[in-house]
Amino acid sequence: MRAESPSLAVEQENHSENELALQGFPRQKLFLLSGDLGSILAAGLVMSLSAASPAAAVSSLLTVLVISVICYPAALYGFDMYNAERSFRHGDMIKRCLLATLLGGAVSALLSTVAGEYTIARGQPLHMAIVWVLFAGCRYAYSTLSQTALVKKAVLIVGAGDTGMAIYNVLCSPASPYTVKGFVDDDDGASTAWAYPKIVGTTDRVTELAGNAGAASVILAIPGDRSPRLTRSILRARLQGTIIEEMADVYERLTGRVPVEHIQDEWLLSAEGFDILHKAYIRHVKRFFDLVISGFLLLLTAPVILVAGLLIRLDSAGPIFYTQERVGKDGRVFNVYKFRSMRVDAEEHGAQWAVGDDPRVTRVGKWLRLYRIDELPQLWNVARGDMSLVGPRPERPEFVRLLEQRIPYYSLRHYVTPGITGWAQVTFRYASSVEDGLNKLEADVYYIKNMSLLLDLKILLKTVGVVFLAQGSR
Repeated sequence: MRAESPSLAVEQENHSENELALQGFPRQKLFLLSGDLGSILAAGLVMSLSAASPAAAVSSLLTVLVISVICYPAALYGFDMYNAERSFRHGDMIKRCLLATLLGGAVSALLSTVAGEYTIARGQPLHMAIVWVLFAGCRYAYSTLSQTALVKKAVLIVGAGDTGMAIYNVLCSPASPYTVKGFVDDDDGASTAWAYPKIVGTTDRVTELAGNAGAASVILAIPGDRSPRLTRSILRARLQGTIIEEMADVYERLTGRVPVEHIQDEWLLSAEGFDILHKAYIRHVKRFFDLVISGFLLLLTAPVILVAGLLIRLDSAGPIFYTQERVGKDGRVFNVYKFRSMRVDAEEHGAQWAVGDDPRVTRVGKWLRLYRIDELPQLWNVARGDMSLVGPRPERPEFVRLLEQRIPYYSLRHYVTPGITGWAQVTFRYASSVEDGLNKLEADVYYIKNMSLLLDLKILLKTVGVVFLAQGSR
């Protein structure tokens, strides 16, 4: 939530913003990455032609490859250019590729200079221009060819209730590797509201129905109350070669979210993950990086912090900084620090969610929020140990009480240290309702389940893209 954050009334979900975006699949990502590496190599070869000698050309090319194959893909990932479901056939793709190329190229030039390759640094503008065109062309080709070339696996969904429909909606994505051939359910009237796919039979015929549909896989979308009859039928299908997948596992793999409304305690008990919760050495390493990076960022952004404080003082009456209670690890309440971006009387009527074009936001506050500058003082919270750089965003006590009553497993967020940025922040828009809170919790539980230093790095890279593009601010 934002600091001075609409009444607690639940807003209707905006489907254009809340649609589940698939996180991509290895085949598609490998295609894009291979194209990018080929683009970097091609641009490097062009640059090497201007070298004084063949030996110098080889040396320059090797240096370009070593540095560029790290910097450019990292920048492209940060700007969401490996998202297999994204459309790469419009102007937004050109802009994202340009920003990623500028950022990756600038870092490459800096590292090349440090490595002593001044010729490479001087030739970086040409290299950037070439790779930008090739990066964009690779993605346009992917959008043109990939969907027609994608071979989908036939699948049946066992369970035509809410859980079955939730996974069906995910599998309807053009980037999904599955095509749903029908539902299996003992209630023939369960899907009368849907024209397709229909219920093809009952649960005691799973093996036969899968064979008739040419489905090698069956997705089990009945989270609880599974009868012994259903269990035996599913077991028989599995022993006869049918692949049985849990709905929650497929949902998590494709969306990067855990469907908290469609799981039960038994799934949490048996699901893989949650390793970092009991590995102290990883937590210590994470804390070390929090201290080092937060200290570096405080020094780096000191001029921005000083200018922001001055502008806030000149723009409106009130303090420069704003403190607000948030709920942290193990339910402990702490004060989070932010630049004040709203009027001092913004919450005279009580706690409110943030809304788009919030009239309480000041003129300077609008720009501070747009580029997340108002969050910079939270680096002090990281240094104090209240927060981490990466983790679920801490919520206000008033909203925590409401959300814990309405959303299953909401308290899972409090088993880890909250963060300035998180998986929910880089994959979902800003929360402004209980419904949004549910969607963000799905992402937060995914993060807690799959926590690792690599995932933290991926989130930080995506955060760079979110900040550059001013996404998700309110």
